[in-house]
Amino acid sequence: MVDDRRALPSGNGEEPDFVDRAGRTLGWLYRSGWQVARRLPGGELAERQVQKVEAAFATEVRKHLEAPEPSTALIETPKRAAEPMRLAMAELLERSVTDSKDAARDHYFESILRQLLPDEARIVSALSDGTVFPLVHLAARTSVAGGQRLVLENASTVGKAAGVIQPGLTPVYVGRILRFGLAEVGEEDTSLGVAYEMAMTDDRVRDAETRIKAGGRFGPRVIRLTLRISELGAQFWAVCDPSARAVAPGERP
Repeated sequence: MVDDRRALPSGNGEEPDFVDRAGRTLGWLYRSGWQVARRLPGGELAERQVQKVEAAFATEVRKHLEAPEPSTALIETPKRAAEPMRLAMAELLERSVTDSKDAARDHYFESILRQLLPDEARIVSALSDGTVFPLVHLAARTSVAGGQRLVLENASTVGKAAGVIQPGLTPVYVGRILRFGLAEVGEEDTSLGVAYEMAMTDDRVRDAETRIKAGGRFGPRVIRLTLRISELGAQFWAVCDPSARAVAPGERP
C-alpha cells in the first residue's frame, strides 16, 4: 500500500512530490476512463486516434527537450568607427616622437588656420605689423566696495581698422584670437585716448552701457587695456603671410 502522506506537499519546498502524486492520480483516471470507453461502440477506434495524437505530441516534446541550449556566449560586435580614431591617435603619438620643434609648431599653426574665420584672419593681418589697438571691457558695479560683473569684453577698434565684414562681432573675434594665443592683452596706453573714445562709440558698447545703467544704481565701469600681436602670433604670421610666399616659375607676382 502506498503511503499517500509522502505525496502531499510538506510546506517546505517539496513541490516535486506533490506533482508526482498528481500525475499518478491523473494517470489512473485516464486508464480507468479508457477501460470503460473501450466497451462502448467505436471506443477502440477512438482510443487508437488518441494514441496517435499522444505519440505526435511526445515526439515534439522530445525534440524540444533535446534541442541545444541557447548560446550564452557574448556576440562579437563588428569593428566600430573608433578604429580610424585609434589609428589617428597612434599617428599623432608617433609624430610627437619623430617631428622636430619646427614641425610641431607648424602642426599647431595648421590647426589654427583650419579654425580661423575670414574676419579673424583680417584682424591677425592688422595686428601683424605690431600696431597696438585699444581694448575695452565694460563692467557693472555690484557694490560700493568695488564688486563688479563683466557685461562686455574685448571691444576694440581693430575690427573696423581691419575692414571686417561683421564689425559687431569684433569682441567675439578678438576673444577667439586671444584663445589661439595669436594676440595678447596689455595695460592701458594713455596715448590712445582718441582711439579709446572711438571704441566707446561702438554700438555694442553703447548697448551694454544702457543695460548696466538700467539694471543697477552703481553705473558702468570702463576697463581700458591694449591689444597687440603676441610672439606666437608673429611666428604664425611669418609662416602664413601670403605676401611672403614664393612665386612659382612662370607665375606673376
